[in-house]
Amino acid sequence: MIPSATRLVLIDRATDLVGARRLSPTVLTAFVRHLRRSDLDVRDWHRCEDLAASAAMSHHQARSALAQLVSVGLLERTVVPRRINQQDRRYTTYRVRREEVAK
Repeated sequence: MIPSATRLVLIDRATDLVGARRLSPTVLTAFVRHLRRSDLDVRDWHRCEDLAASAAMSHHQARSALAQLVSVGLLERTVVPRRINQQDRRYTTYRVRREEVAK
């Protein structure tokens, strides 16, 4: 679970970015809905489907929103390789940036 103080700092920072026109209001709404989930932990990596489910978005809308959140510095992204049916695959995971959690 994300502590309330951390959640408020993240929402405040995201709101400031909307005012500066670096983040769209739709992405802000999705981010706030995602942060309100009780099963989230700031140390865990989450997949795109998690944001899509919590914000009632399609997978492609969630990917676009996550790309915006990464570009403004609220989230960090990593690519995880894995093997499925003898084929190399990879998927992208996201989490709140460590600097944001430490504040």
